[in-house]
Amino acid sequence: MWISVVIASMNRRDILHETVLSLARQSRPADEILLSVVDPKQDLKEETIRVRGVRILVGPQGSTFQRNTGVASVHPDCELISFLDDDVELHPNYLRNGCEFMAQHPEVVGISDGGMIANGTPTGELSRSEAIRLVESAREDSSGRFRLRSGLYGCDMIVRRSVAEKTPFDTRLLYYALYEDLDFGARCARLGLLAGFSGCQIVHLATRTSKFSARRYGYAQVMNGFYLWRKGSQSALSFLRTTTKGFLANVCGIFVIRRGISRAHRCGRLLGSILGFRDIMIHGAQPELIEHI
Repeated sequence: MWISVVIASMNRRDILHETVLSLARQSRPADEILLSVVDPKQDLKEETIRVRGVRILVGPQGSTFQRNTGVASVHPDCELISFLDDDVELHPNYLRNGCEFMAQHPEVVGISDGGMIANGTPTGELSRSEAIRLVESAREDSSGRFRLRSGLYGCDMIVRRSVAEKTPFDTRLLYYALYEDLDFGARCARLGLLAGFSGCQIVHLATRTSKFSARRYGYAQVMNGFYLWRKGSQSALSFLRTTTKGFLANVCGIFVIRRGISRAHRCGRLLGSILGFRDIMIHGAQPELIEHI
């Protein structure tokens, strides 16, 4: 099956380059690697552009815009699209196993987060050397095990092209577009089954540089969650659970520094969340208001 890789990135050229090198080491190479960026001079190294199979796409800033640009630009023969964050390290058989699984399971429209070796999001940022070591020491799972999922995890998704074209990323979610994957996965699930497949092994570094301002992140934790509930992409219970968890984590993080997030950053997130609650009360579900934060 023809597979295109789409990576949205901005101002993280060194991190992106290492991820592209990880793709270059695949036993089954991607048929094309689409790097969706905002400013090629700022976002890309010359060495990255020269990697075989790489194509550069330039468009508006924002993860949802950049990923949609990638979907619209894939090769006509493309059947599968692998959406990756710019800070991942892949097992050499990641793409091969993903393609084989999707060919064997036509009822599955997307796979995600089934072979996560390590994830820096909950545990703290991982270095590239740590990620490579973890991948090299991981025992490959050849059992073909998978479990059904209700959603997708944005750093690691393989989706059928036909489904991705019918469920574009919601461009009302701006900048880092927190919870875009939750929304995208919920809409993909209406068109078929989603699965976590153990054969797609990956490490997510969760590198925090140049990602998002603390205040906007806290704002999105509240406003984006509320917006997705109102549009039907998550339940009221899910919204309350994730919002409460994030808000309490920010409050506690002011007093106890954990996972490498500074007290100042937690304060910024907390202020952003308070502003999010304020705007929900005044304006309702308007995620675009993050531009004024």
